[in-house]
Amino acid sequence: MPGRDVPAYYWSHPGPFTLEGGGALPSLRIAYETWGEPAPDRGNAVVVFHALSGSSHAFGTEADPSPGWWQDLIGPSSPLDPSKHFLVCSNLIGGCYGTTGPGSIDPSTSKRYGARFPQVLTGDMVEGQRALLRSLGIDRPVTVIGGSLGGMLGLLWAIRYPEEVNRVIALVSAGRSYAQTIALRAVQREAIMLDPGWNGGDCYEGSFPEKGIGLARKIGMITYRSAEEFEMRYGRQMRDPRPHFLEGKFEVQSYLDHQGNKFAGRFDPNTYLLFSRAMDLYDLSQGYSSLEEAVGRMRARTLLLAVDSDILCPLYQVEELHGAISRTSGVSELSVIHSVHGHDSFLKETRKVLEALSRFFAA
Repeated sequence: MPGRDVPAYYWSHPGPFTLEGGGALPSLRIAYETWGEPAPDRGNAVVVFHALSGSSHAFGTEADPSPGWWQDLIGPSSPLDPSKHFLVCSNLIGGCYGTTGPGSIDPSTSKRYGARFPQVLTGDMVEGQRALLRSLGIDRPVTVIGGSLGGMLGLLWAIRYPEEVNRVIALVSAGRSYAQTIALRAVQREAIMLDPGWNGGDCYEGSFPEKGIGLARKIGMITYRSAEEFEMRYGRQMRDPRPHFLEGKFEVQSYLDHQGNKFAGRFDPNTYLLFSRAMDLYDLSQGYSSLEEAVGRMRARTLLLAVDSDILCPLYQVEELHGAISRTSGVSELSVIHSVHGHDSFLKETRKVLEALSRFFAA
């Protein structure tokens, strides 16, 4: 499944889009959605970044009233109120929901890019968002919010262009990817590439790595949740009590099967590979002598949200980033959520996230 267009606006970059790692995309289209209206001075923009498997559809719109992936975070009772803010969410470069990515047609071959799509880095994703905002007439400092990969992008933007960001809200995001996280994502990529259906990335006509991307998603779901949640929800409940490994199955296995199958039906495996690798390469200190020197460039007020049960971005990693910002630019606030939902708490614990956002916006 190469992805699909969504009910969104589409913006095309004028001419080739230069990539940080070298080379360029000959053309670039970005799918985006908006909520609210720009203020006369264009000073009320909020950029919402999605995580690895997300899209531009963060919230429902008139064109697409279906609930978005962060639906409950918007509204009159939220700091993210479309009557006050102009919210923008785009599908990141390399995505599979309307933005140019591996499933797009390469104009030089008239075939889908597949694995020939160049490696997009987090810096490229930020540059794409900046170009989109300029096309929308937004030339004032913005508020940036995102979880996981989305939080990484907000932090990177605030470091590279400190005059362009006045607030950063980064949920379950650290200052770099650590070895264990890199290892976990590497195994997920390997699961996709070892599936014969991946076919070297040419998996759009006649072959598809359904088992590979399903397995990658299963591994991912184990890292997104916590041992406590799995025990509370499933424990040792059996779906099939037969003892042989070819037959027997616990309920938690059925849950993972469901998640893997559902994901395989909606996501481009090459986008998964691309975004996963971009997250591995993410390091705010790259190009600087230390993390402190990097974050010392920030002028934005920063809210870092961590979850005590997160095994993908553990609390100590967020505390490290918070300490570095506090010692330099000194504008960091740390909010720790208690939850059994692990890394996915930024999507599941809406009430607690809203409480942290309300305090931050009111300060």
